[in-house]
Amino acid sequence: MNVPQIGWSAGQRAAVKRWMVFTHLFAFAALVLCVFLMLMGNTGGWVLLVLTVCILGTVHMYVGDIKKRQPR
Repeated sequence: MNVPQIGWSAGQRAAVKRWMVFTHLFAFAALVLCVFLMLMGNTGGWVLLVLTVCILGTVHMYVGDIKKRQPR
C-alpha cells in the first residue's frame, strides 16, 4: 500500500527555522573566533574555519535535501 507523503507541519517548519538561526549564530561566533585567532598568528584559526564551513555546508545540504523531497 502506497501512503502519500504529506508536507511539513507548521510546527516542524518553525523548528527547522529556529535550528537554522541557532546554527547560523554559532557559525558567526566561530567565524569571529577564527578571524581573531588568525590575527593573533594561531594556525588553529584555519582549522576552526575549515570545520565551521564543513559543518555549516553539511547542515545546509541535509536540510535542502529534505526540503526537495517534501511535496509542495
